Amino acid sequence: MQSSQKRISIVVAIGLLGLAACGSLEGGKETQQIVLPYTQEAPSIIPSTGGLCDNPVYPILQGASWAYINSGGPNGTFAYGDTISEVRADGFTLTTQIANLTRTQEWVCEAGGLKALELGGGTTTSITAQGFTAEFTTLNATGISLPKDILSNMQWQYGLTIQGTIPMPTGEQVQSNGTYLVNSQEMGRETITVPAGTFDAVKIQTNSTVEILVPFGNEQVPMKYSGTSVTWYAFGVGYIKSIENWDLGSTPYTATTELQTYVIP
Repeated sequence: MQSSQKRISIVVAIGLLGLAACGSLEGGKETQQIVLPYTQEAPSIIPSTGGLCDNPVYPILQGASWAYINSGGPNGTFAYGDTISEVRADGFTLTTQIANLTRTQEWVCEAGGLKALELGGGTTTSITAQGFTAEFTTLNATGISLPKDILSNMQWQYGLTIQGTIPMPTGEQVQSNGTYLVNSQEMGRETITVPAGTFDAVKIQTNSTVEILVPFGNEQVPMKYSGTSVTWYAFGVGYIKSIENWDLGSTPYTATTELQTYVIP
């Protein structure tokens, strides 16, 4: 897919922990809300079937869908939808629809929890920041994105190693490596109200860092971006809300994502 068709805003993708990575919109135009057929009442706790993909705060079920609105970020206000389009014994595929763009993200299920194998949008991802767009491929994923059992004050890490090309002022493309690291901590349980309803949720705080090594002459110059977010996952429902704070070296901003409606088969 060409970069003009799949330009991913790194701040949105990272802020949503990969569970709902969003694409940027040309010109920051607002899109119409994605409306799912109905909202189904989910159980407070999903009965465990003993599978690797079982997770009490993120139901991995074929056809499970969620619709969100994101506002306050550099892309303006926009809607997007997530659907679990394929479930396997050891993983699943998350398909994201935003405007006329469709992307997939592969996940693996492990004994410790769920892990995203990509930043979002497939194995090749475009990162747009500070006026340039770079193409990166995920080389390796470590840690856990979302643990199977989230205990009080629990901490965990997740990371990606990426490699790709960056356009230089001379017009040439140079090879570059990078890392995306996330440190997360459980911050308690809260009752959260969003347009989709009121839910008992787990509150998770994350600190994220992206570092890209850009070659200049014989040196590797690091470009670093950091952000923090608070995300809520509801039991039996999934990701319901996040508040992200990012600074890409220009104007800091705060973006909020809220669940509008959902389908749990």
